[in-house]
Amino acid sequence: MPARSVVNLAFLEDPAAAADLPQWVLSFAREQHLFEPGDRVLVAVSGGPDSVALLQLLNRLQSELEVTLAVGHFDHGLRGQESAADAAFVGGLAQQLNLPFHLGRGKVRDLARMQKISLQMAGRRARLDFLRETCRAHTYHRLALGHTADDQIELFWLRLLRGSSREGLKGMWPATPEGLVRPLLSVGKDVVLAWLRQQCLLFRSDSSNLSRAYLRNRVRLDLLPELSRDNPRFRQAVFRTQTLLMEEEEFLAAATASALDRVVQKLGADCYALDLAGLMALAPALQKRVLRVLAGKISGDHGLTAARVASLLDLARTPRSGGILTLGRSLQVARAGGELHFFRPWPAPMLGGAEVLAEADGQADSPGGWRWRWHSRTLGPGKAGLPRRPQIARLDRDRVSFPLEARAFRPGDRFRPQGAPGVRKLQDFLVDRKIPRWLRPHLPLLAYGGEILWAPGLGVGETVGLSPDTRNVLEIELTPATANSKRVWEILLRCRERFRDRNWSLG
Repeated sequence: MPARSVVNLAFLEDPAAAADLPQWVLSFAREQHLFEPGDRVLVAVSGGPDSVALLQLLNRLQSELEVTLAVGHFDHGLRGQESAADAAFVGGLAQQLNLPFHLGRGKVRDLARMQKISLQMAGRRARLDFLRETCRAHTYHRLALGHTADDQIELFWLRLLRGSSREGLKGMWPATPEGLVRPLLSVGKDVVLAWLRQQCLLFRSDSSNLSRAYLRNRVRLDLLPELSRDNPRFRQAVFRTQTLLMEEEEFLAAATASALDRVVQKLGADCYALDLAGLMALAPALQKRVLRVLAGKISGDHGLTAARVASLLDLARTPRSGGILTLGRSLQVARAGGELHFFRPWPAPMLGGAEVLAEADGQADSPGGWRWRWHSRTLGPGKAGLPRRPQIARLDRDRVSFPLEARAFRPGDRFRPQGAPGVRKLQDFLVDRKIPRWLRPHLPLLAYGGEILWAPGLGVGETVGLSPDTRNVLEIELTPATANSKRVWEILLRCRERFRDRNWSLG
């Protein structure tokens, strides 16, 4: 967890402190552990005063910080020639400083319309997505953002007006585990502007910052000046409050992480199981924090609304399995027995299609992204054995009828696992094996007629299983061939391991 924010009142709002700004930023960066020697840092530059000051300061401090810099700019395309001029200005600034320059563009209006969010929010998402992708593609270790103490104070009031927890009111961390750093977070806007004037540095002005159509601008232009008239030191008071909240947040975050370790298991990429008994044993405040953090692991958004947290708690208290909540475009939560499963949404399953496996040896791809390879061979006496890998099945070739079907689960499917006393519904078998309902439509199956011959990773059917007398073997190998089928397979194998951990036989 990042170190708590440091308060120096001079740098909050006294322009006279501007002459010492480089030394303060260097001290702040070191105290907050914003950079490591050798870091490659992408500096997000809009062209406005804050980001220009950030770039110029970090450029002058490169040797002391032992970092190398690059510049990233995202053109939202919302202000026509003004936006294009901003991009040209930042590109020229990068060239002047002899730094690599990365320019991104996006259709922000389309994004806002598609996701049903404001233009400002769409712009922030598109910009951050571009900057993060640039960091990944070019191996930048840190993404430096130009947020100032004024941004922090504005955020406090925005969240207070919208209704936020103490976690939200604390504002932004100077550094995050994902590599975001904010070297100017304890510096006020007036100090930044004074330093730019002293250094005769040019910057761009965004005309949209003067529009009162946006709540953030009304807070900046109307609310904060009004509060300053009644209490000239109110900014200091708010910043101190946020610093105290950060200290408490460090403690609560550690308690939340400890609780997560106790009540959450990872099932696969972007998929987690939350033990409900363990969740309900926590204090109510900790329950909500666990839900927010767990949701954020998948969606990337740790600011789950109070209404959505309440919906999750209602789902947790529901006595029956099967309910699914969709929270935005990147998160679904399902009740599965005594657990809640959090996962990234899946494409719709291919329920009706099937691929035919012919009698001759071969290969085929089935709906859902599965690749099947099969061949026949003859074994010597006592060589039948069981496959050592869950993606391989060995069937008694003389007991198999063709053509076989590679397909998904269908209502009414029946299955008799090898060694079981009788036939039963496949659904009941999957329930016993603790395969969650939301995963079942995505599972690959091998069938003949209405009979399941192989549930990959779970068992072979009794009618085609190997026996001591087996001589002719049909060996089938299943491979997940797409990103989604790989997710299914990973989660299926994890469910298999958990089933074994409970000391039950796989059959």
